Amino acid sequence: MLTRCVLPNCPCKSTSPQSAVIIDVEPSAVVNACDAELETPVYRCSWDTHHSPCRMFIEGTARDILAHLRERHNIVHNADDDLECRWSSCPMDKPLKMGSIARHIGRHLGIQYRCSRCALTARDDVVRDHIRRIPGCADAAVELVPGPGARQIVAA
Repeated sequence: MLTRCVLPNCPCKSTSPQSAVIIDVEPSAVVNACDAELETPVYRCSWDTHHSPCRMFIEGTARDILAHLRERHNIVHNADDDLECRWSSCPMDKPLKMGSIARHIGRHLGIQYRCSRCALTARDDVVRDHIRRIPGCADAAVELVPGPGARQIVAA
């Protein structure tokens, strides 16, 4: 059985199974899900400040990760600045460059990318380089492989 959106005055007109769970999602992820024709994967943020992980759900793109860090955790640095990863389960004991923090968090989320032609699975930049270098994959696309903790937002 499906029920309408439970938020008061919500214009989304979405329906969900009665067993659906309401999660706290970045507003940009909701907008992207409404505009998308496919499901939108989101991941629980575990950025931990003062022993209190964030727990908001975010999209896994570098742009969305950096926007979330900037807007919710007040992290604004230049690409070459050092930054300690505050992900609750991170064993990293040395600082990272701000320019690589989104890719690092993507690893925490388990996000990978795949060549649509040969199914090579790796980081986004590795798959893009592979597609440029391998003639048989020149017309391939880079496909997202969601991490194991992904939740799906389905457009209404």
